[in-house]
Amino acid sequence: MADALRERTARLLTDYLEFCARAPGSPARAPSTLEAKVLRYLATQVQQSHQGFLSDYRGYRGNRVALVEQLERDLFANPQNVSWGHIAALLIFAGTLLERPPPGTYLTLTPGQEQDLEWKTNVDEDCQHLVALLCSRLTGRHRAWLEAHDGWDGFCLFFSPMLPSSWKTLLVQALLSCVTVMILIYFLRRLS
Repeated sequence: MADALRERTARLLTDYLEFCARAPGSPARAPSTLEAKVLRYLATQVQQSHQGFLSDYRGYRGNRVALVEQLERDLFANPQNVSWGHIAALLIFAGTLLERPPPGTYLTLTPGQEQDLEWKTNVDEDCQHLVALLCSRLTGRHRAWLEAHDGWDGFCLFFSPMLPSSWKTLLVQALLSCVTVMILIYFLRRLS
């Protein structure tokens, strides 16, 4: 029997993480679902608000999958911490790790394309591993919460920019959740 929530989650994660991992300047495919469109829009807003912090993680060369796994464990250590804001922050952070670093960083110092090929191979592999990890966690450990909050339809309703009267309140909640993630990451970096 097909698991509709798992399939929808995998489609969203694949869409979003592949969107983040694409080469700079390459055209983005249109979002495959409404939730992918909402997540991309939300990610743009959060990344603009937290440019300084998130730019430190673009081009991340460490173990992206382990970092996202640790963040997920820390962020959701208490089952009462699950919220759309925390889920969005986790996904946005995972996507940021897959983005290429800004021009002028270590990745672009050599004229050869070996580094670019190595980067693309590592990012493509990590993208697949992150989809598997996040899909497993969201539809396993956090399934009951997702189902109780109407799955990805609930995500779209919660963050939908079509609701202007509540959009600012929701964006503030999402940004506050991102601040929580930033604090956790700060401590993770200090412990490493």
